[in-house]
Amino acid sequence: MGFISQDPGGRYRRRAAETRRRIFATIIVVGTLCGLAYWSGAENVRSGEAAYKQQAQKLQEERTTLEQTITTLQSGVQSTQVRYQQLQAKYDQDAPTGTFKQLTDMVKKQLDAGIKPERLLSVIQSVRPPKNCTPPATKRFVMQTPVYKGPHGNVTFGNGVITISGEGEPAVSQSGSAEAWYDPGKPVSISFVQTGGKEIVKKGLLPIEYSTVIADKEYRFTVAAGERSFISVTSDSCDAQ
Repeated sequence: MGFISQDPGGRYRRRAAETRRRIFATIIVVGTLCGLAYWSGAENVRSGEAAYKQQAQKLQEERTTLEQTITTLQSGVQSTQVRYQQLQAKYDQDAPTGTFKQLTDMVKKQLDAGIKPERLLSVIQSVRPPKNCTPPATKRFVMQTPVYKGPHGNVTFGNGVITISGEGEPAVSQSGSAEAWYDPGKPVSISFVQTGGKEIVKKGLLPIEYSTVIADKEYRFTVAAGERSFISVTSDSCDAQ
């Protein structure tokens, strides 16, 4: 007690110094921790930025590759379309149509049925173009209907060797009543009567084509719709093969 009472100021100074040391130590520790935390955060930021940049570069490379692939595919599609158009044009040019297609279909049908190719070739080669054909002549007659049975109902060709007549369905008025003239949009019945009474009847929609051989002549006919009530018949004749 005597010592304390003799040096009270020294004790206070020692306590103050100890307190300052603790404060400084705490500040140093806190500062060090803050510095470490800041450095760690900065490192994380730098690592994240590097990773993002690397990922962005990778995505850019993938985008570039994808764009190149798309360009290549588009070029391939365009080339394919051009090739398809070329093949379609060639097919349209080479594929049989109309009468030629009917001929090729008939030849195939005959071959499938067992007809020898040599026989078909011989038949085709034996056919010759028509000779001594007369100029086409056109005549007309009034088509008969269940409503109209009047005159001028037939025409003749070949100096009377064949007579042509016909009958059709009557046209219908707006009120629903039957007219005297025939309806050219409906099936008709055309009669070809040869000298001696042989009759051939063709039925169907106009126009109708028909040919027949009488004596040494082949007569060919095209029957089509004419002016109202009339049928137009165009015919020529050639030497029979």
